[in-house]
Amino acid sequence: MKAGRILGLAWTNMKRRKFRTSLTALGIIIGIMATVSISALGAGFNDEVSRRLLTGFEPDIISVLPASDLFTSWGFDYLTLEEAEDIEGMAGVVATMPLQMRGGVLYQSDDDSEHIETRIIGANFSQLQHIYGHRFNFIEGGMPDPVENDSAILGHLSDPFVHAGDEIKTEILVRNSTGGLEFANYTFTVSGILDEVGYSGVTPIDRSLFIPLNTCSVIHNYEWIDVIVVKIENPSQADSIADEIRDYYFDNVLVLVPTQVIEMLEGIFNVINLFLLAIASIALLVAGVSILNIMLVSVMERTREIGVMKALGARNRTILFQFLTEAALLGFIGGLVGIGLGYGLAYALGQLAPRLISALGLESVFGSEFYLLPQPSIQTIVFALSFAIILSIIFALYPARKAAKLDPVQALRYE
Repeated sequence: MKAGRILGLAWTNMKRRKFRTSLTALGIIIGIMATVSISALGAGFNDEVSRRLLTGFEPDIISVLPASDLFTSWGFDYLTLEEAEDIEGMAGVVATMPLQMRGGVLYQSDDDSEHIETRIIGANFSQLQHIYGHRFNFIEGGMPDPVENDSAILGHLSDPFVHAGDEIKTEILVRNSTGGLEFANYTFTVSGILDEVGYSGVTPIDRSLFIPLNTCSVIHNYEWIDVIVVKIENPSQADSIADEIRDYYFDNVLVLVPTQVIEMLEGIFNVINLFLLAIASIALLVAGVSILNIMLVSVMERTREIGVMKALGARNRTILFQFLTEAALLGFIGGLVGIGLGYGLAYALGQLAPRLISALGLESVFGSEFYLLPQPSIQTIVFALSFAIILSIIFALYPARKAAKLDPVQALRYE
């Protein structure tokens, strides 16, 4: 029997059992839809985060942090000004900027009811302008000249809070005489307000209050450093300079190099995507079992039909190909519908992402203009469609072989 004839018979048999065919295809549709939407959203999320990282991480800036402050218990608990000076003397290093970072709350000087949780960052203002000068665009005021101990620079706020020249009250988390943590009140004069910048490395410029480093040290009653920002001359030397810094600390600090951070995060995203795809594949396995069950039932229902076909001269391979063609056609239709619905779902979720981020209050993490644009690809479409067809054929193979091996005489007698 010709292939076109077999395909026609398969399509006719599927139309005769529309409801059953639809239910069987539904499992394939759901599995492919989940796989395609996860793949498209994962690629879009990866691209968006990578774009933001490339924006936030300057290729000529390295960050040095105490390792014990992060995910490990080993390493130094703090850094020092002397170490920052030593790093600045290394070949290829243009400048270093020690930072002290602590949590705090900002209040308007004449209104204690309105407040903003923020990060209080102690920094040398001249170093701050030298390293981040290209990002420091003031929408109000500017750098204090000369720097006074009570002067401050405020990062970008989406809603007006204070203006340049105003006083701002702060509650800064400090250690008391007994070693515990408590909030202490301080007042600063805002010399300038920055335009929106986002993150720069590990430094959260927006929604942060920058105060002089010596003032911050007095407030906290110590001179320890939380982060050393290192500006290098040539980005191509970032890895070698980072290795030299690690050797200086006997590999007991965390040195963040922009390219290494991006590669690490891309690896994490790939693992997460594989995990989600593995979960989505469970729906495809369920669909495969459904195909196996439906095909077995179909063989039983069509036993007499198979007997008539064999009595009229149909070969075993013809019966086998007819059932496999029905399965492949089912996988093809289910795959096409699943791909279309998958990309539709991905775009719908992409449009909802900014609202979800806003509802969960995660603008400080993802930014106020986070857009998740799914990334469809030809490779994903080809893989999803091929996988749906192959999976359908594999699970239909046993029922098809069973149908092909039926004895024609017994099949004609089957009630």
